[in-house]
Amino acid sequence: MTIMISVIIPSYNSEATIMDCLQSIFNQDIAEPFEVIVVDSSCDQTPRLIRNSFPRVKLVHMDHRVDSGSARDMGVKNASGKLIAFIDSDCTVRPDYLRRVAKNHSSGEYVAVGGPVINGNPQSLISWASYMIEFSEFLPKGSERKVVSHLPTCNLCYKREIFDIYGGFPGNVVMMQCDLLFNWRICKNEKKILFDPAIPVAHHHRTTLISYLRHQYAIGTGTVQVLRRTRLQGSTLVKYPVLVTFMLPVLPLIKFTRTAARCIRWDYSPDLPGRSITNNRQPG
Repeated sequence: MTIMISVIIPSYNSEATIMDCLQSIFNQDIAEPFEVIVVDSSCDQTPRLIRNSFPRVKLVHMDHRVDSGSARDMGVKNASGKLIAFIDSDCTVRPDYLRRVAKNHSSGEYVAVGGPVINGNPQSLISWASYMIEFSEFLPKGSERKVVSHLPTCNLCYKREIFDIYGGFPGNVVMMQCDLLFNWRICKNEKKILFDPAIPVAHHHRTTLISYLRHQYAIGTGTVQVLRRTRLQGSTLVKYPVLVTFMLPVLPLIKFTRTAARCIRWDYSPDLPGRSITNNRQPG
């Protein structure tokens, strides 16, 4: 049996979300065979839950914590699929997710296909803050974007051959942004990444202030490291720190204005696809 898609999930202490994540994946309506690989380095009940409730999962368990980029690379090495789909352990997907992803890849035009991110726990204000700061570029709106430079790896599917050509995710970058550098390398060589608003994932965000601030610090540190290596937007400021002295007072305003503009154009609906998944808890 030829595996069409390998779904790879990096996991660390995911006992609160992994059941919903896996349930949504195994609830797919795709006809082609797929496999699910969880690369886990948890010290909680995550591996036990997976073994007991989802015996079809190929579980790769590490005794020490592994960053998400390295975990994804381990997943790729254990994968058999022609397509490599990455989803995070705190995400859920609609039943038509893999079918739509495979259809988008069938044209052969794109080396990667991804979609929008939905706030999976909208009852928390801190969750909303995290969501808008991280994912306002990937709101579920508009039409397909046929050439984008980056999509988050919580909702991204690559052709397997990409890893044979470019290797894995860069290990010398802070784990929060290793995918940003990897995608930049792909696009620099004129490869195409497709954004399809019809394939959303619902992502659970942090709900405590301390965890939120730590997470944002890690993202900021990783972004600086990536900008030093690329020509992405903002790289000039990082490479010439003296400019930051003059720009610092207005940088937060620029960030806020861009985020607000995206929100104004976003036709938000509480019945957005994927919303019901996060509230539909079923036994594995």
